[in-house]
Amino acid sequence: MADLALHNSLITEYVNYIFQDSYDHIKIKKLFKFIQTFPVQTNHSSFFSDPATASQLVDPLIEIIDSCSDDELVRNTTLKFMLVDTHANVNYITLNINNNYEKLKLKYGGTYPNATDKNKAQQHIKALLSDANWIIITDGYIANARQWEKNKNTIADIVPMKNLNLKIIGADKDSQRNGINESEKNELKLLSSNKWTVQVEQLNHNIHDRYIETDKLKILLSSGLDNLSSTSTKDFTYVIAIK
Repeated sequence: MADLALHNSLITEYVNYIFQDSYDHIKIKKLFKFIQTFPVQTNHSSFFSDPATASQLVDPLIEIIDSCSDDELVRNTTLKFMLVDTHANVNYITLNINNNYEKLKLKYGGTYPNATDKNKAQQHIKALLSDANWIIITDGYIANARQWEKNKNTIADIVPMKNLNLKIIGADKDSQRNGINESEKNELKLLSSNKWTVQVEQLNHNIHDRYIETDKLKILLSSGLDNLSSTSTKDFTYVIAIK
């Protein structure tokens, strides 16, 4: 079973990219942000309907199938949606590669069921933040009395020790505090030898998830920073979205 479906226009563009010199460079670049294995129906073109030529195709992304409706095509993929390059009024789910505001995206991430290899997650997130111009950490429990020391140490481990703006959104929902206090702000400044400009913002009551955001990407955390710590035995997942 293929992973997702491609609109006919994108299949044509992909075939042009593989076999011809003439193709839309911008569209192919966008397509490769999302592309996975995809089915191609035999009636798409004479190339795929001719067994002799189709058999010469050696491409691990393409799965040649018999003709069917687009609904069936999507239904028989693992991810149950189609990549398109224009708005489509259809019954199945689509992802428009030209729409910068699409909510549906393919993303990298990692899951750590216990303390094992949490250091790998820390190292990766630290690398992701290394070239950030600013960083925003959103966590409604970041200043929880039981977690503050662990969270502070994790921040020191992952945030680069250079001049940057660090904003903390949220504090401790358990104690109804809406922001970290001046003492905690100063602790963070001292961690960086006053290289960080630390700002505080109250948490919007509509925000539940935890995030680390930079000018280049946004990282969704399945739980608080305390579970990113290598001393935490609880599971932890992070998902990266490139802006």
